[in-house]
Amino acid sequence: MVAADQGRAQTLYDNLLIQYGLASPPSCATFDSKETTICFFTELSPQIIFLGLAELSISIWFLSRGQKVAFRQGMLDADITEKDPIRALLQAALTKIEAEIEVRCEDRTFDELDNECPSSREVCEEVEKSCHSSDNPFRPIYDAAIAPILDLLGSQFDELVIVSDGALCFTPWAAIVESIRIRTVPSLTSYQLISNVPEGHHKKTGALLVGNPCLKELEKPLPDLPCAQKEVEMIASILNTRPLTGREATKAEVIKRMSSVGLIHIAAHGNKRTGEIALSPNLGWTSKFPREKDFILKMSDVQAANLRARLVVLSCCHSGRGRILKGEGVVGIARAFLAAGARSVLISLWAIDDEATMVFMICFYRHLKEGKTASAAVQQAMKSLRESEEFSEMRHWAPFQLMGDDVTIELEGDDEVNN
Repeated sequence: MVAADQGRAQTLYDNLLIQYGLASPPSCATFDSKETTICFFTELSPQIIFLGLAELSISIWFLSRGQKVAFRQGMLDADITEKDPIRALLQAALTKIEAEIEVRCEDRTFDELDNECPSSREVCEEVEKSCHSSDNPFRPIYDAAIAPILDLLGSQFDELVIVSDGALCFTPWAAIVESIRIRTVPSLTSYQLISNVPEGHHKKTGALLVGNPCLKELEKPLPDLPCAQKEVEMIASILNTRPLTGREATKAEVIKRMSSVGLIHIAAHGNKRTGEIALSPNLGWTSKFPREKDFILKMSDVQAANLRARLVVLSCCHSGRGRILKGEGVVGIARAFLAAGARSVLISLWAIDDEATMVFMICFYRHLKEGKTASAAVQQAMKSLRESEEFSEMRHWAPFQLMGDDVTIELEGDDEVNN
């Protein structure tokens, strides 16, 4: 596991060293003993699973605070012959739940520019209920990655941090384990860097809310996102601030403000493959129509920013997507925000329903304002949708996933930020 983790997300790790002003890796990364390193990793969070993927076989290392690392293996029981069986299984599951077939009112996707406290037994029973039904298309992943460590899940912990591998990074873990708060991290070493940054480094106040950028000047105009605009306006009323919407939401203005706030929320069109975001074109373009550089928030733009945000919410279709690079995992817009200094990023894994997303986000922010952590607020917002009449289907609530550290946000005194 130690060797495997050293090969995970190395580029991200190197970027974080620079971002946080560390001339060399912290002492924990230079331990000369594998046992010492493992002991350190087990202290990062109460419960972590580190996954390794080899075709249909999944290796599982379970880390629990104060306990020895446990190793288990699982096998995907799936009749899949494709080159990437995990991705094929996930795509089939998404098709079954109609995740990308029907998006009402608006589709926050653009692709024409694509370049590519209970007892331990009760905990086990609650987790098992999540995928108990054979109708759950993600059941094979549950059987292979979660079922083998059910007996290890501690009764006193209600959160699980997952280090995925390969196409498993696209897994909607909330659809597999509903009863436990889930977070994902690219690697244990990058998680260590993020979680050990001094408390004062990331800003606790100030919000940048961006919604429904105007894209009518494009050669192929993208449609308005009225529910995205309503979403950020309602969140703005909760946070007592003013959002950037329509023509105000230019790429230049968003980049200018990103580094000065503790919270960034963007509700806009997302690229189907990379998650990169379409904003309003900067003024003064010289060509007949705006070029990509005038309005697309690219990974390179984000990584060039010096972010101090505790939380970034990417309320866009496919914001968790990207290319899977061997060793690095998913490289997309969400990873760019982490590399630029964001402590935590909330993403979506597929094309999101606009009304369901608006309801989810309003609930999420109300729980944040009550003082809940981001992971707890995500879980409560999902629960609210699952129990609703209109948005109980998995495709509405399951795409949302929290990456990075768990955070709380001070949501008062933000009214001066966007005026």
